[in-house]
Amino acid sequence: MEILPQMLFREPDGRRKGLLFSLLSFICILAWANFGVVLDGPHFFLFLGVALAFSGFAESLPSDRGHSAAVLRILAVGVLLVFVVLLASVPELLLG
Repeated sequence: MEILPQMLFREPDGRRKGLLFSLLSFICILAWANFGVVLDGPHFFLFLGVALAFSGFAESLPSDRGHSAAVLRILAVGVLLVFVVLLASVPELLLG
């Protein structure tokens, strides 16, 4: 059980990793806008994009902001957990 606190409460990894996560988030949001909204398809790209945005912002913080980064990482995991719960309970809502 030591691994989870070490992963969540570590210092941010830097702007390069944060920019990568932010770019992936932007791609997921664009994919959601194209497939989910325009083509009335699945909406899982929205959840993935929001989770990646929280992670990217957490990694972009300065190194002395470990607590804020941990909160953002927990929010990212929370968004993914909400997605899994919604997927298990109402799959037709998320998968089109």
